[in-house]
Amino acid sequence: MRNVTLSASAAIAVLLGSAAQAGTGHQWGDYRWNTNGSTGTNVLALDVSYKFADKAYWLKYYVDATGGGVTGALKKWDDGTATYSSPLALNDKGETNTTTSAACDHIDGEVLVCADAYGTTEGWVGIAEIDADASNYILWATARFNDSYYRAAPYSATYDNDAQRQFVSCHEIGHTFGLGHLDTSFYNPNKGSCMDYTADPDGDGKRSKDNRNPGDVDWQVLLSNTMYGTLSGGGGKGGGKPRLDPFEFREVGSASPSPEGIANGRFGRIVAYDDLGRPVEYVRDLANGHKRITFVTWAKGYRPEDSR
Repeated sequence: MRNVTLSASAAIAVLLGSAAQAGTGHQWGDYRWNTNGSTGTNVLALDVSYKFADKAYWLKYYVDATGGGVTGALKKWDDGTATYSSPLALNDKGETNTTTSAACDHIDGEVLVCADAYGTTEGWVGIAEIDADASNYILWATARFNDSYYRAAPYSATYDNDAQRQFVSCHEIGHTFGLGHLDTSFYNPNKGSCMDYTADPDGDGKRSKDNRNPGDVDWQVLLSNTMYGTLSGGGGKGGGKPRLDPFEFREVGSASPSPEGIANGRFGRIVAYDDLGRPVEYVRDLANGHKRITFVTWAKGYRPEDSR
């Protein structure tokens, strides 16, 4: 179980207001898991499973590795930092036998993480998807990594490295908790968060900051009082194209701004684009007020037909 206490320095850094405020704009709309039934206060207890076509390739980036200097994405999100205690209590259920990695069929009430050779004609290197009910509570979530880009030339020259694998696993799994994109430009300076698009995940070039891990702004949003904590507001502003929510605070209970677009794309109605004009967020309206929301990370050089 995780608590949501902050150090004094962190509390000072948080933006406070007289009214209860929502998190920054990279909360994924108002989508979040329902914490009712979780053990403790303001803790999200969540089961997570995986199905990888090549376990030897992905497993250490998913869970804590026994060696090699890699910390798996689940442990990063579960542990928090010395400044921010994670509100997530993630239960790794291990490999699921109820689905195939290619299909990545969802599991109700859980997160499922998959990897397989989905093909370069798909165009995406990573994808996250959630179903939400009429109250914006997440019902299930999946994250997928496309081995066709990580394991085969010429794409592997870009993606088959430790930094990219750490970045994409942290990024797509971060979406499944209800986090959106901090920035959708690959070439802006790194913001120190895996929820920030980047062409230089470990920051060893001119972008300096390391984007392989959750950053302070991610914890501030997860700990905000519209997600899994009690903080009023939290975090700085992002960049890139307009998103489902702007990067301002709003009072708890006030309506979230409507999605910006009505254009239809591959996964539903397009509501956000990256800085190259490629759609990165889609909403598909389902029965009884339910919605399916999809976040896509496109491969370098790929331009889907529904781009601007």
